[in-house]
Amino acid sequence: MMAPPRMPNVLILGAGRQGRVVARDLAPRAKVSVADIAKAQIPGVQSVETDLSDPNTLTDLISNYDLAIGCLPARLGFQPARAAIDARRNYIDIAFAAEDIRQLHSDAQAAGVTVVPDCGVAPGISNLIVGRAIAQGGPDEIHIKVGGIAQDPSRPYGYVVTWSVEDLLDEYTRPARIVRAGRTVAVPALSGVERVRVEGVGELEAFFTDGLRTLLDCGVPEMTEKTLRWPGHADKVRPLLLSGSLVEELRARCSEGEDLLVLVVDTVRGGNRKRTTLIERPRDGLTAMSRATAFTCAAFARWALEGGLKEPGVVPPERIGADANAYSFILSRLREHGIEIRE
Repeated sequence: MMAPPRMPNVLILGAGRQGRVVARDLAPRAKVSVADIAKAQIPGVQSVETDLSDPNTLTDLISNYDLAIGCLPARLGFQPARAAIDARRNYIDIAFAAEDIRQLHSDAQAAGVTVVPDCGVAPGISNLIVGRAIAQGGPDEIHIKVGGIAQDPSRPYGYVVTWSVEDLLDEYTRPARIVRAGRTVAVPALSGVERVRVEGVGELEAFFTDGLRTLLDCGVPEMTEKTLRWPGHADKVRPLLLSGSLVEELRARCSEGEDLLVLVVDTVRGGNRKRTTLIERPRDGLTAMSRATAFTCAAFARWALEGGLKEPGVVPPERIGADANAYSFILSRLREHGIEIRE
């Protein structure tokens, strides 16, 4: 009698809102362990208590698994990728990192491993959509708008905290890079405020933030990304940024309430505009942000476990989205959870 196929060993770094969801999604398909500074109690998942800020600990730990997945805060986003390369293991990351992870490309190639950064919503789903659009014929323009907001626009600032407020502060202050006439230029964060109507949601406002990252080099001559909020948000938070009280204020007043996630990608080709949207609301005890972000990361991981990562190096999500089979696979995994991307 043939032995049953070996279950892959998967390590998830971080037991926060995203890591726990990724773990539960992968547990039926792999032997999953979650590493964090404190014990994580997740049914069917092994907990590893360790200090993930220690590079040597990370490398030794990751080397015991077939695949590592990063679900850590932005300040810890780069180091695990370096550790995975040293451990010669494929790595998928949900987190934003200030560093350009592409600087690890040559090292990853030499180690024969694949590192896929930015596997969330935007960057993440947005990159998949852009990669598929480019593969279907070079667009003239791509404009991404994305935001997690309160379902109830009357909530303070029209906002509810669903991810790191420190990372949000960085997003609101870091210059935003966009592409104009084929060149990367920087504009101030929270500038370029415009009103946007999204079917099924209503009127929102959008302003520049720095989220294009690897998409800056994908060859589209005009490309922007803006954050979506309920109208008036930008004017309300500017005084908080000037006074240095944004983090404290949002934690105090925006920690309760249900969220709403909206992603809009407008692709312009030959004067024709195509809009792709994702609208997600809380379900099954999870926020909209957690659902969309974590299940996207899990879908990338499932593609990796199916043998989809064949190209060593740092491979951003848009490169994966260019593959029609990968694009279809990931969107199908999202539909399993009721997450629909519509054109």
